[in-house]
Amino acid sequence: MEDAFQELLDLGNRIKKRDRLSILAAVIGVVVTILLYGTPFFGIGLLICAAALIVMFVTNAKLGKQYRELYKKTMIDRVAREYFSQYEYLPKIGFQKDYLRSLGIMSFGSDFWSEDTIKGVYNNVSFTRADVYIADTSTDSDGNSSTTVYFRGQWLEINPNKSFRTDLQIIQKGFGFTNRKKGIFTRKEERRHVLETEDMEFNKRFQCLCQNDSEAFYLLTPTLMQAIMRLSEVLPYKMMIAYVNNSLHVLVDTHRDSMEPSKPNNGNFDRQIADIRQDMEIIVNIITGLLVDRELYQTGAALQQ
Repeated sequence: MEDAFQELLDLGNRIKKRDRLSILAAVIGVVVTILLYGTPFFGIGLLICAAALIVMFVTNAKLGKQYRELYKKTMIDRVAREYFSQYEYLPKIGFQKDYLRSLGIMSFGSDFWSEDTIKGVYNNVSFTRADVYIADTSTDSDGNSSTTVYFRGQWLEINPNKSFRTDLQIIQKGFGFTNRKKGIFTRKEERRHVLETEDMEFNKRFQCLCQNDSEAFYLLTPTLMQAIMRLSEVLPYKMMIAYVNNSLHVLVDTHRDSMEPSKPNNGNFDRQIADIRQDMEIIVNIITGLLVDRELYQTGAALQQ
């Protein structure tokens, strides 16, 4: 692992040097072109400069691809092993659009991608997380395109050892573009309605939707509501929590892609490691913050189907 880390560091520093050379070559090319303008050698000089830039561009692209693959393998593994007893990192794989749509908790538009899956175990709780991007692009009559981003962030699926019959959404105020299944065009047996709790502060921060009040209140205990409010203070992002299909889904709208490669700073990866740790701690904070690692979720099946 240390050999791979050193290889990554060396490659990153090499690419930074290449980047500086590319800029220098571009500057020299512009200067030479200007100096030779109007002379018989202008065309030759222009071709030489163009060829040099093309070679540099192709070389940098090849090195960039190699660096991206090595970075994702080396850096994520280096940090993930600090947090999870078991994990598998799949940088090119994400959630399937059809699967996420079938959950009925988010709106979907024309644009979708997902990658950077981590499947792991934390405190005996199994989870799957991935980056997810959901948006819709439309074009007006003049041919101008505009994109509305529905969600961009971490989608975490947790599978506690408990059977849930509950269909419950807990949506933080400000988290938009959810599929609330409240409309008259939703089948009656799937339709959700707003659930008010006795905690006024919780109601100010979150809106709850469910199909069955008694089933929802079994999960939505005062202890859990307090835990959710504490979690919302720890995470500086808007989120939605959804109990559906015997699993727990937590969407954290970070407005960015996580685990993206960047070059070394001052010959080290200290900042990058800190950023990756922050992404891993989102997973840890959710599992512990929602009490998923407590006995309530780990034993028995209080809501049998």
